[in-house]
Amino acid sequence: MQSRHARCWEAAAILVAAVIVSACNACGKGSSGTGAGGPNVAAGSSSTALAIPVARTSVPPDAGPSIQRDVAMWTNAKEGVPEDLASLAVHEGAAGLVEASSESALRTTAIRAMGYARGYAQLPALADFAASKNDEDGRLALEAAVELAQRGRPQEDHEDDDELREGCDKLSELARDVKRPKDRRISAIRAVRGLPCPTANVPTDLDAH
Repeated sequence: MQSRHARCWEAAAILVAAVIVSACNACGKGSSGTGAGGPNVAAGSSSTALAIPVARTSVPPDAGPSIQRDVAMWTNAKEGVPEDLASLAVHEGAAGLVEASSESALRTTAIRAMGYARGYAQLPALADFAASKNDEDGRLALEAAVELAQRGRPQEDHEDDDELREGCDKLSELARDVKRPKDRRISAIRAVRGLPCPTANVPTDLDAH
């Protein structure tokens, strides 16, 4: 027969073990459930964020006023009217237009609107389209680059200097490429000379044309 002292120690050990098991179960529920900080929450938040589409081409049945406005702006700008393109450029910004240009249904409108967007963050994308094999995209991109050059920007605005430098380099490369169509090279030269780009390497062999 166990002594009273031994039975007390045994009861205490059982009680401590029960407390530990209960605490572990509570921790497990907190980490695997939907509470703050749990992986399900993080995964849910991430998937929810990724699942939110940017409506630009069609209005969902339950769309609110903001989505309806977005689709209307893209629809209006599709006609190529400068005022509508400028409004779209202000609404989307350079980054939004560059993102939209990856969608074939929006590409033409997005490229056109880039000529009216603030700053030069869109210039590398315009230069890429200008050098692409697609003649229509190339023509529109160079027209937008020339429009951008004519608009200019405040001298103190240097937030997109890297993009400006990259775009200038690509347009200058296009202007120097004698294998490229002459009309593209001439438009690239116009854009480079109108933009705050270095002009030392701009060719002069097409100046008389």
